[in-house]
Amino acid sequence: MSVRKVVVHMQVTLDGRISNSAGLFWEPLIFGDAETRFVNDAFRSADTWAMSRGDYEFVVPYWEQVAAGDPPTDGEPVTAPQQEFAHLLVGLTKFVFSTTLADDPGTRRVVISGDIGTHLAELKNQPGRDIVLSAGAATLGPLADRPGLIDEYLLVIHPAVLAAGPRLFDRLTRDLVLDLCHAQVFDGGAVIARYRVRDPE
Repeated sequence: MSVRKVVVHMQVTLDGRISNSAGLFWEPLIFGDAETRFVNDAFRSADTWAMSRGDYEFVVPYWEQVAAGDPPTDGEPVTAPQQEFAHLLVGLTKFVFSTTLADDPGTRRVVISGDIGTHLAELKNQPGRDIVLSAGAATLGPLADRPGLIDEYLLVIHPAVLAAGPRLFDRLTRDLVLDLCHAQVFDGGAVIARYRVRDPE
């Protein structure tokens, strides 16, 4: 049986920020069909997306609408790779870190609270495919601090620098050593890099 991995997936700027000071993405956010196809390949290896409530509410409802064939009318037309991502997303179990949301079996939403790291470690030890993890720095830092919990980082690095805003590793308290597994440069200027966390000696 293959080993189940926890793979952090985040959009980051060149200086490592995951949002601006208002908690929003920078503009322009360069993420086209080629980048989407690459990320889709990673999501095809997963059956679970663990995420903070903010990420969930920002991302999931929109793509659920797309998958249902009813995308918001105020945006650009949905492309084939985006449609594919939407269908991948609705097929995943979404583990949401929240103290106020409730489970929703109809949309595969499972809510967890308390010691998130312990929940993820238990989930990782259960049979299944990879677990994608997306969260803000306050949540991700303590998880990245736990040796052996996070296996890889799949980062979309954008050609942008922000003067303020949280950084991906702001709350990390120990050093990490990463090995580059794959990197690809896209015409829009983004680089997608996949790093494996080296086991501490």
